[in-house]
Amino acid sequence: MFERVLVQNRALVRASNLLAARVMSTGAANSSSSSSSGNSNAAAAAGAKETVSSGMVNESSTMAMEFKQQHPRQLRRLPRVDAGPSAAEQAVSNILYNTPIAPKLQTERHILDCLAQDEPGVLSRVTGIMAARGFNIDTLVASKTEVPGLSRMTLVLKGPAIVMEQAKKQLEDLVPIWAVLDYSHTRIIERESLLVKVSIVSPEDAAASAAAGSAEGDAPLSHRAFLDSQDRLQALRQYADLFKGQILDVAQNTAVVSLNAKSDRIDAFLKLVRPFGILEAVRSGLMAMPRSGNVTLYESEQNAPQASINHDSMPDLSNLPPS
Repeated sequence: MFERVLVQNRALVRASNLLAARVMSTGAANSSSSSSSGNSNAAAAAGAKETVSSGMVNESSTMAMEFKQQHPRQLRRLPRVDAGPSAAEQAVSNILYNTPIAPKLQTERHILDCLAQDEPGVLSRVTGIMAARGFNIDTLVASKTEVPGLSRMTLVLKGPAIVMEQAKKQLEDLVPIWAVLDYSHTRIIERESLLVKVSIVSPEDAAASAAAGSAEGDAPLSHRAFLDSQDRLQALRQYADLFKGQILDVAQNTAVVSLNAKSDRIDAFLKLVRPFGILEAVRSGLMAMPRSGNVTLYESEQNAPQASINHDSMPDLSNLPPS
């Protein structure tokens, strides 16, 4: 229906234009005619235009309709998130950028237990071999055993496994060393002792007490500072109870806590009491002993039969002291 109306409008416009052109040409040809005839022709042209306008159509509206047909309206597409290869490449590059670079040499935590003769100079020779191999000794515990003349040294260090095997062979070649036991992949019981002295007063109260008292700082605390120190002492006691430690000594400004636990638990306890103010801290180093039982390695039930491929049920004699 819209097209039909459009065709009719075009026909009317063409008729009006043609009629107007005829009127103008006729007026130009008969310029010598009377003014009455010219007026009548103009009136006829105006009547024709009025007739066209009565059909609710004019030239400008027709041109607008033609423009709309020649330039159809296109809907704008909504923006969307690009999930193509470029987004995937950006995500991968972000992950690679935020991932830390792995070290070239993979270091492990090694626990060695050396059985040696109780004589001077053994400890320096053991540490010299480890230092020559580039190992950093984290802890070292040396003490006498229940056997007279036999001492035991427990070393905790970090380094590559290949270099550790070479260092173990060098330690075994030493004359005072009876045996070197490797507890790195063994189910063991490990403990470490800690003595830490913690302040139970605020720094401002401690400075005021030291300024008001003698050189030793034995001046009594104010009432507010005393109540504050009791609250700090109560909080410190709660921390010690959580870690199964105990408070060995309490003074006006300090308290000494003793703790016997694994190394990671001692590290966690030191982080907790650090806001109190750590004045002194002493750690004994790691002490290790294998658990009771025949199977001491971390083995699952499926890997247990594969561990005895050599069909040798006898213990490894290389880890035992010579008879």
